[in-house]
Amino acid sequence: MKPNLFIVGQPKSGTTALHQFLGQHPEIYMSSIKEPHFFCADFHLESDRAYGKQRFYDFRSESAYLQLFSKAKNVKIVGESSTNYLYSQVAAEKIYNFNPDAKIIIVLREPAQFLYSLHSHYVKFTEENEPDFLTALALETKRQQEEALSPRVTSPSYLYYSQRVQYYQQLKRYRDRFKPEQIKVIIFEEFKSANERIFREILEFLGVESNFTPEYAAINVNKEVKFKAINNLINNPVAKSISKNLLSQEFNDFVRDNIVEKLLWHQAPKATMPEEIKLQLKQQYQPEVAKISDLLQLDLLSKWGYNNLPS
Repeated sequence: MKPNLFIVGQPKSGTTALHQFLGQHPEIYMSSIKEPHFFCADFHLESDRAYGKQRFYDFRSESAYLQLFSKAKNVKIVGESSTNYLYSQVAAEKIYNFNPDAKIIIVLREPAQFLYSLHSHYVKFTEENEPDFLTALALETKRQQEEALSPRVTSPSYLYYSQRVQYYQQLKRYRDRFKPEQIKVIIFEEFKSANERIFREILEFLGVESNFTPEYAAINVNKEVKFKAINNLINNPVAKSISKNLLSQEFNDFVRDNIVEKLLWHQAPKATMPEEIKLQLKQQYQPEVAKISDLLQLDLLSKWGYNNLPS
């Protein structure tokens, strides 16, 4: 079956939990590989250019992509979750051309905390080689000029942090193509605090049985690396490529999620962003939050604490 549901982003905003919740529903089939990233051809090209060859993004032909959904039988919804479709400049158009009747789910997270979490994630998976958050943000201009590049990042613009929170233009790409009733925007903080209510809203949006209750798991649990040297080796692109060529991606994902992370990672309290940094970022991104609030007709300035910032 052809997919008709796309969870397009953001990363670090509960999309993995949502993918798992939806995948338990008897009327929904979610791809066993969560992030095929088939429709973000701009990142494919950028990555290939940076490395001089294809290192990432395995699903590039439509036949290989559709094979991910070959087991979908007798369901209403067939979906996948690729969290950089929201950031991609071409994915919205390509998804529309592929299936103009598709349903789109977008999860938005307060910008300052999102960037802090995203940076931490990239450091853990060795895509970001600058461990200091503020320094990594400041490197953006150099990185756009192909200086100070991280040698393991999937696509260089993943680390253009200020562009990651250009919510207005990201959402507008989808609003310009899909009808309002085809798009469901979720606020991450609400999903985390009231996941049962939000999940039922999503089921209603998808037109499936809304009384279904999945086995809920914690959303966006923080984990820290226990053995950094081993983690660095495991996340080496060469080692990943060898493993990928020898074994299926489904098997590799299973090993990563159920063995590697359990052995090398441990649940830990999240590092707290210093208040002065949070305030600085909120002041910087307040105009963006105002724009997306107007677009959605939703007071995110108040919800995210951007309405009474000191000058």
